Amino acid sequence: MGKITLDGKISLDVQQLIDNLHLPEDDILNMFSFKLDDNVLSQEEAIRFIHFLRSELDKRTQ
Repeated sequence: MGKITLDGKISLDVQQLIDNLHLPEDDILNMFSFKLDDNVLSQEEAIRFIHFLRSELDKRTQ
């Protein structure tokens, strides 16, 4: 299976990302590629984005 590209648009793949946020960052990065304005995020930027998503979802469940 190829990587799924998330480019800032809402898609059904977003649910798959959310469902997999419990996995280690390396596993998520192997499954997904993150883009913003046609620019692929670096590994460090992608990890910060994953941490941001986790933080925001944690706030919603508290």
